[in-house]
Amino acid sequence: MKSMAKLLALLFLLAVVSVCFTACEPPHTHTWGDWQRDETEHWRVCTDAECGQEERGEHTGAPCADCAHGFRVLAIGFDQGGDTAHADFCREANIWFPQKGAELGWTYTYAGNDYSCLNEENLQNYDLVMFLNGMPGGRDQQEAFRNYIENGGAFMAFHAAGFAMWDDRTPPSEWYDWYHNTLLGSGEYGYCTDPDNPSITYWNTWNPTAEPLTIETHDHFSTANIEEDVFMSAPCEWYAWANNLMEDANITVLVTLNPTEEDPAGDDPRAGYEFQIWKTGHHPIAWANNNYNCVYMNWGHNLQSYNSFAKESSTFSSEIQNQFMINTMYGLVLNSLNGVMGASY
Repeated sequence: MKSMAKLLALLFLLAVVSVCFTACEPPHTHTWGDWQRDETEHWRVCTDAECGQEERGEHTGAPCADCAHGFRVLAIGFDQGGDTAHADFCREANIWFPQKGAELGWTYTYAGNDYSCLNEENLQNYDLVMFLNGMPGGRDQQEAFRNYIENGGAFMAFHAAGFAMWDDRTPPSEWYDWYHNTLLGSGEYGYCTDPDNPSITYWNTWNPTAEPLTIETHDHFSTANIEEDVFMSAPCEWYAWANNLMEDANITVLVTLNPTEEDPAGDDPRAGYEFQIWKTGHHPIAWANNNYNCVYMNWGHNLQSYNSFAKESSTFSSEIQNQFMINTMYGLVLNSLNGVMGASY
């Protein structure tokens, strides 16, 4: 009997200890997966295999301040004339973005190359502005766009929307100084000297090539759900920049190109154009401005024949590059809707 009593006492003690241990465990911190959406609600699931808890809610409006469902894009750029590879990207964008919008629940409006749509009244109808291959030239358009940005508006820019060469090395106007040096942070195209070899100055690569790109951080909405650290881009002509974006505290570099002697970027076969084949350097390709809701991506120049203008590549041929763009759109809009400036939402 005494043995049975001791056994029962021991079992009771173990049960008490077990309950205490369980109660004293720290609360579980959920690691949420991506938002999933339908027409009326959104949900996400904790990625911990032992948890699996779901968070679900109805949309708060259009767009939804919780998940950005239903946001509205205004895109501007030329789809004819100018550099034909830039125009080709614009034509592609005007197919791909509307298709993804129909699939995912947002709308895409293409305004052509008419930047007069950048006015206070019209901008109130949109949640994200895209510059596909240019920038506004009129003073009223420029000031309306700057006011939109400085009041938290969401903005994405591609390739030639960051291009700038100032004649005879003269300073840019006040607005272009703000756009290229403050907002984009990149300054002029080219004039980039290799810090490890001052005799090398980078301008651009040629021909447009697909390259392995490195994700510099996964702590940003554009890259948080991308598992890969390196991915293959779509073909592009890659630009170098006068400003050192890697050393700019206002900029978070998201994606870089890191060519080597064994794996150079560009393949120009012409004698005298070897400088267009990059074999060194740590080149920013996509980055965010920490003070604005702005992300720039250098892709947006398709490979094509400049004799026959035959299309030879697609900017939307890289699955991970596409995911980066979609992530960026949602993240920028969520920041804007919730009054957040430049942070990783």
